[in-house]
Amino acid sequence: MLRSSILRATGAIQPRMVTRMATSSPAVSIIRNYSTPAPVKPNIKLLAEIRKTIEGISMMKAKEALIQTNNDLEKALEWVRDDEAKAGVKKAEKLKGRQALEGLVGVVVGEVGEHGNRGAIVELNCETDFVSRNDLFKGLVSQIASTALLVVEGSANASKGLVQDVAVADLLQAPIMPDPTPTPEGSTPPPAHEFATVQESITKVIAKLGENISLRRCAVVNFPENQRGMVLTGGATHGGDKHPYAGKMGALSVMTLVSKQGGSKKVVPSAAVTTLSRQLTRHLIASPSITIHQEDCKIPLEVSNGGHAPPEVVDAWLDERVLMRQPFIFGGGKVEQVIAKVAKEEGLRIKVVDALRWERGEGMVKAEAVDFAEEVRRQIENK
Repeated sequence: MLRSSILRATGAIQPRMVTRMATSSPAVSIIRNYSTPAPVKPNIKLLAEIRKTIEGISMMKAKEALIQTNNDLEKALEWVRDDEAKAGVKKAEKLKGRQALEGLVGVVVGEVGEHGNRGAIVELNCETDFVSRNDLFKGLVSQIASTALLVVEGSANASKGLVQDVAVADLLQAPIMPDPTPTPEGSTPPPAHEFATVQESITKVIAKLGENISLRRCAVVNFPENQRGMVLTGGATHGGDKHPYAGKMGALSVMTLVSKQGGSKKVVPSAAVTTLSRQLTRHLIASPSITIHQEDCKIPLEVSNGGHAPPEVVDAWLDERVLMRQPFIFGGGKVEQVIAKVAKEEGLRIKVVDALRWERGEGMVKAEAVDFAEEVRRQIENK
């Protein structure tokens, strides 16, 4: 105690206390001057604008885009598109080995012009029927069909027929066209069209729907060289929940119309002719055939029996498989008779020169089922 008193009296401990004050003072200053920036609060109006512009984006993703870009709309939209592209590529890479046997066939035909009109048909596959009924998937199918019609042409090496195959690789690199499906009255108009290739659009939908999606095949109608008269193309689909351009089955029919007054005379198809074209295409979907005309049909030996089969047996086989001999599903006799009747009434020579009918997944073979444990492991890895 005597020592403490002496120390206090002499001020020996004062430097130590001064030192403590000196070292603590800067710390207080740092604490008072330090502050964190206020978090960015997403703008409500900009959130709505992003969700209107980019179809199918979640609220959380739109918020994240605005936070990352400090509520800059243009940068936020760019951020979302970049994020979707990266996510889509990653997802597509994981799913590309999975079989896609479901899907839809898309058919689009153009407006009738001076020389007629063209048409296009595509098949886009997915893994499940559930995804094929999704509006996003249907819209993609009709967009790709529209792209095939407006952007690409068929193979120049096609030896016959006006319906010509299109290389899938070429179509995948083409800029995708807007969805031709009309917007129902009173509903929200679709977002502004984004410029992207068909492949990029497929990848984007893969990211959103979580299934492998692949473009299997495509064909288009091309006008012949030195065309006489008009080429009239009809298109139809069936089994797409009343979607105008996509269904589980699709068909194209191609007729040439030439005036009986001469091949150079301009042909304007009447309502009766356009109805015939539309009904013929629907007939193709309902009644599959292997050839259009009898002269192009080869009768199998087991049917003809080497020429010894009864005529009624051969006729029944031909009536089922040759388009012109089939009973027209809309009445009026056989297809050939209905066409001849309309041609006579309209003063035209009408000939069916090509026809094509596709059904989604036809000719594809389902792979053998994998082990259940292996399937569970793969599903976990792909999440």
